[in-house]
Amino acid sequence: MTQTLLLPTDEDMRTNATFDALMWALARPGRVQPLPFQGLLALAESLLDRECSFFCTDERLKAEIVGTGANAVALHQAEYVFASIGDRAEVSALSVMLSGNLLYPDASATIFAPAIIGSGTRLRLTGPGVNGSIDIAVGGVHPDFWALRAEATHYPLGWDIYLADGASLIGIPRSTKIEVL
Repeated sequence: MTQTLLLPTDEDMRTNATFDALMWALARPGRVQPLPFQGLLALAESLLDRECSFFCTDERLKAEIVGTGANAVALHQAEYVFASIGDRAEVSALSVMLSGNLLYPDASATIFAPAIIGSGTRLRLTGPGVNGSIDIAVGGVHPDFWALRAEATHYPLGWDIYLADGASLIGIPRSTKIEVL
């Protein structure tokens, strides 16, 4: 009997490495994780499939994400949100994102946004996955976003956040407390 061994393709290895970075980013909030490829599309390709819903503010990226098989929906219905959060209007629009309910806290949105890691607003993170506290700096995120996130997050309800800067990624799960310094 001949045994066939299926080897992973380059695409499989890329999406697996990206998925690993996404998981480590949430497991270790605020710690920078390297990404094998830059951009939000690589993150979408590693997580989304035809059973997922998403919203995207960038029409070009939206068209590329549709290639994963995921369903483009209105913001208030989206499990995954790809958005810029650099100005007040963009942040204000996010107030309708899913934040789960007590029966299904996982029925909440995960947001992916571009950011500048290492400069900008200083934040102190505490909670699960953080040894004591960790201070980070994040630019490209309007200050109103942190207040909106605080209003929407009452663990286990809230949003998981991924901030991407080129080939670097930071994750902030809904269980993490954020203090703006």
